[in-house]
Amino acid sequence: MNTDHLRALAAAVDEGTFDSAADALRISGSAFSQRIKALEKDAGQVLLTRTVPVGTTSAGDRMLRLARQVAVLEDETRRSLGRGTGGRTVLSVAVNADSLATWFVEVLRQAATWDDAVLQLHLEDQEHTHELLRSGSVIAAVTEHPAPVSGCISMELGTMDYHAVAASSLLDRHRGEDGTVDFGAVPVQDFGTRDNLQRSRLAAWRAGRVEDSAAPTAEPPRHQVPTVGGFNAAVAAGLGWGMIPAGQLPEGVLEGTHPDLVTIPQLGQSRVPLHWQRWSAGTEALDRLTAAVQQAARTMI
Repeated sequence: MNTDHLRALAAAVDEGTFDSAADALRISGSAFSQRIKALEKDAGQVLLTRTVPVGTTSAGDRMLRLARQVAVLEDETRRSLGRGTGGRTVLSVAVNADSLATWFVEVLRQAATWDDAVLQLHLEDQEHTHELLRSGSVIAAVTEHPAPVSGCISMELGTMDYHAVAASSLLDRHRGEDGTVDFGAVPVQDFGTRDNLQRSRLAAWRAGRVEDSAAPTAEPPRHQVPTVGGFNAAVAAGLGWGMIPAGQLPEGVLEGTHPDLVTIPQLGQSRVPLHWQRWSAGTEALDRLTAAVQQAARTMI
């Protein structure tokens, strides 16, 4: 397939409109439209929705992944032949916030020494990062899904342990006369709308209770705090209980000696497996990034 046509497809998605994409490629609007039409004719299917912003059809998703792979491979090959423009290889990566705040920092330290590549990080929950890989938005992802996305390879990284944590004052406010806490009423914190860690622990707690099956199921108040620092600070402030990675727990929480925070045995902990999925079509920069991720994961997870 014509690489100029594939680059036009990627530009349309990145820029949002045909006019902006044409400007980015420094060609006329009519020339840009001809490239998209030629690519759709070659594929035999409609690839883009003519909306604002431009979207992709299911066939367009598959073609977009190819377009980004071709662009990266072509640019790196041109540089190796001394015909590059002097730009850097763009390494777009999907990573979950907790990894980025802990062990992935070591990857950033290594990337800081590279003079031929730049990182573009996309934050998403580890349950959903593979969706960005499938759509072609990124070339690699930290994900909990072991099955490789089509055209990718998957590597096991390790697991992250999450503990249910709350401020002692929060639990005391919801403690009954018999000393027990009804977690169906205790406020919960979620990182985002797609964060299922707290929901899964609450569901496990409910499943383990011995109670009248006809009794109504309580739904606790749910707060949303979408930054790692803010989430942990909100737990410490007593806003709600939440699942916090072991590597982010203040000293004394696991040992039971922290003055304000406690783990919640009734809700337990979760072990989240992490995998590194990347394009199987490798480039030197992507291979180097993969090595950095594997090294960081071995020492930090």
